[in-house]
Amino acid sequence: MAPRTRLVSPRVTQSQSVSTNLAGELRASRERYRAVLLAALDCVVAMDHHGCVVEWNPAAERTFGWPANEAIGREMAELIVPPALRRRHRDGLTRYLAGGDPTLLDRRIEITAVRRNGREFPCELTITRIAQPGDPVFVGYVRDITERHEAEAELLASRARIVTAADEARRRLERDLHDGAQQHLVGLAVTLRLVRRKLRDDPEFAERLLEEAVEDLTAATDQLRELARGIHPAVLSEGGLEPALDGLARRSPVPVRLEAAPATRLPAPVEITAYFVVAEALTNVARYSHASRAIVSVRIEGEELLVEVRDDGGGGADRERGSGLRGLDDRVSALGGRLRIESPPGAGTVLRAELPCAS
Repeated sequence: MAPRTRLVSPRVTQSQSVSTNLAGELRASRERYRAVLLAALDCVVAMDHHGCVVEWNPAAERTFGWPANEAIGREMAELIVPPALRRRHRDGLTRYLAGGDPTLLDRRIEITAVRRNGREFPCELTITRIAQPGDPVFVGYVRDITERHEAEAELLASRARIVTAADEARRRLERDLHDGAQQHLVGLAVTLRLVRRKLRDDPEFAERLLEEAVEDLTAATDQLRELARGIHPAVLSEGGLEPALDGLARRSPVPVRLEAAPATRLPAPVEITAYFVVAEALTNVARYSHASRAIVSVRIEGEELLVEVRDDGGGGADRERGSGLRGLDDRVSALGGRLRIESPPGAGTVLRAELPCAS
C-alpha cells in the first residue's frame, strides 16, 4: 500500500504579514494621492531636476490645453512658460541645483503663463520641493486668475464711469439751472425793480408787470421741481417706492401697467436705485423700443428686491452701446446687486435688477 502524502499548509510568518500590510497601505496611499490629484480644481504639475514634466493632472489639461500623455516627459518651460521668461526659468533651476538660494519655493506669487494656443494669462503659482531621497522633484500648484483680473479691471472701469457720470450730472444740472430757472429768476428781479419805479406813476402798468413776475416765478418753480425730481423725487422720500413708481408709470408716454410695488419702506439707497432702474428702463422703452406697452414689477423675495421692466417692442437692447444701461449696471453693482438684460431682436426686452435689501 502506497504511503499517504500529507499536505502541509504553508505557514505565514509575522514578517510576511507585516510586509503584506505595508504593501496594502502603500497601494491605498497611492490611490488616495491619485484620487486627490485627479479631483483637484487647481493645476498640479510636477517636474524633475531636468525640468521635465513627471505629473500633469486633469485641471492642467483643461487650463493649458496639453493632454497628460503629451505633456509628461517634455520640458516644463516649453509647455507653460511664456517665451520671454523661459531663459530665466531655466537659469533659476540651474542656479538652485548648483546650491543657490531658492527664490520662488514655498511662496505664493502671481506670474504669467501660456496656453497651448499661445495665449498668455495671469496665474497664481506656488512651488514646493517634495521631501524624498535622490534627485529633487518640484510640484507646482497653478490657479488661473484671469476672471479675477477681469473683475478687478471692470471694478476700476466702473468706478471711473461713476465718477465721470457724477461730473456730467453736475455739469448738466448747472446748465439746466443756468438756462432755465436762473433765467426766469433774473427776469423776475428785473421786472420787480421796474415795478418799484412805476408803482406810483403808472399803477396799471406796474400791475401788469407784477402778473408777468408771478408767471416767471411759477415757471422757475416748475423747472426747479422738475430738476429736483431728476435728482431725488420728493414723493420717493415721503411715500416710498409704491407712489413713486405709480408716478413714473402715469408720466410715461408708453402705457405702463404696474403689477407689483412694495408698500413697506426699504433702505434709501435701495429705493433710489430701484426707482432709477425703472425710470431709465421706461425712458428707453419710450425712446427706442417702439413698444405699445410696458409692465413694471418690483417685489421683495427673501433678502432681495427684484425689479423687472418688460416691453413688447423690437428688442435688441445692448448695455455696451449706451451709457444709460452701463450707468444702471454701475449703480446696481455698487449695492452688490446684479443687472440682467434679455433683449432678442423682435421679441421685446426684459430688464431685471436684483438688489440686496436686508436691513
